[in-house]
Amino acid sequence: MTGRERITSILNKQPADKLSWTTIVDGHTLNNLPEDLRGMSVVDFFRYIGSDIFLLNCWGMNIGFSSPQLVLPEEVKVSYRQEDGRSIQETQTPEGTLTRIHRNGHPIKYPVTSLSEANIYRRMWESAKFIAHDDSQTYATANEVVGDDGIITRFWGPSTIPKLLEEDMGVENFYYLLNDHPQEMERLINTIHEKELKAFQFLAESPCEVIVLCENTSTFYISPEVYRKYNCPHVSDFVDIVHLAGKKALIHMCGHVKYILNQIKSTGLDGIHALTPPPTGDTPWELALDVIGEDLIIIGVLDPTIFILEKIENISSALDALYTPRLRRSNFILCPASDGISVPLERFQAVARWMENNSSLR
Repeated sequence: MTGRERITSILNKQPADKLSWTTIVDGHTLNNLPEDLRGMSVVDFFRYIGSDIFLLNCWGMNIGFSSPQLVLPEEVKVSYRQEDGRSIQETQTPEGTLTRIHRNGHPIKYPVTSLSEANIYRRMWESAKFIAHDDSQTYATANEVVGDDGIITRFWGPSTIPKLLEEDMGVENFYYLLNDHPQEMERLINTIHEKELKAFQFLAESPCEVIVLCENTSTFYISPEVYRKYNCPHVSDFVDIVHLAGKKALIHMCGHVKYILNQIKSTGLDGIHALTPPPTGDTPWELALDVIGEDLIIIGVLDPTIFILEKIENISSALDALYTPRLRRSNFILCPASDGISVPLERFQAVARWMENNSSLR
């Protein structure tokens, strides 16, 4: 099988010829490769290490998907500036200004920190809309680059609750406001989600056959109760819309999800992207199969304590232990990820050697 055929078979819950593995890599690793390889493209790196390509959007390419696009009301003006090492975004509305500040890519001030700002933000969303663009040429260009070595997926998100928690309010502000002003917060949540339903529709119309909703789900910042009440129905809506288009719906959940697996199951999703076992995550891959079912598609992150911190010579024995007969029979793709961090080439090659010698499904 080619990489495309192998991944497609796994995503369709059909037998593959051997185990599949992929990775996530960026400039942190590519720019620190040995000198003769330094700066190679993401796709070339996949081919160099011999993995299948499970590409998120046009990752590492100089092109990108543009649909869905959020269009704010005409009277809302967004400006950006750099100041003392900080990135400052100001969203000016007729009722007030919302200010977002980042330093080194991390938020140090969220735009919504009070009830009055939450109401300004809601009214902005009430007049906002998502619009579609034709991404077929972008997909065709990227697909030609990837060729038979893998597939391109549409990677988008997050949905309303993780968006508020991660980008717009932060955990502390979100939970204080939800506790003190539940009606106003639910009004905001419902407003954003109603708009995102249209975004989900445009995603389902994407030329990609696999749509991955990037949630970063974790009970470190989303309680089981909040997930049951809000995230679960939102994700279910996403899954239903994608399924109606005849496509696969995966959710990116790279955190602690052990205690919400039953709720995740109820969404009807096809699979989990970046499911991470202990100690970095808290969910062994086979536990997810126990709860959600044997048909679950898992793109499983090789835990960083193994891939990044363990002695290179011990990666092989760790994979021996992880790849049980049951996991070999499942719809599983291994993903030693290195986005945001520089990982030596030798570690990828250690995984590649193990795969070459142990890729039989039995």
